[in-house]
Amino acid sequence: MAAASLKLLCALLLVCISSGDRIFEVLKAADHDRLLFFPLAAAGQPCGPSSIQVDQHTTGRRQGFDFEFAVEVKNACSCAQRNVRVFAPGFVSQKPVEPALFRRDGTGAFVVNGGNPIPPGSTVKFTYWWDHATHFTPAGSQPLCR
Repeated sequence: MAAASLKLLCALLLVCISSGDRIFEVLKAADHDRLLFFPLAAAGQPCGPSSIQVDQHTTGRRQGFDFEFAVEVKNACSCAQRNVRVFAPGFVSQKPVEPALFRRDGTGAFVVNGGNPIPPGSTVKFTYWWDHATHFTPAGSQPLCR
């Protein structure tokens, strides 16, 4: 019986690990003296900076030494996310960027979409003008999963 219990426990653990879940709850079965692991996180969760995708490209427009860059910040999470922030060291734009779309937050990061929720799969777009591209790195967000 102990071997069968060990096999069951190993099988459950492998299912949990292979499903990609990161959060597990350990429950003691009421009618057995063994522990069972149950995944709690839903598929594709948790969301956060790793589920924020930032892409940019030049638009082909140029003014003097500056190029126009189009930036797309996509929420690849299955839930809406608010307070999406990105790091953009040395970010400068010769023409103002709409602050409702992209603005400094006072901590060295930038707030996207005014901190408002970005629905799942949606993209926030803005442009900036500079002589070279800026490197954007997702810094944080607050997933709104139910």
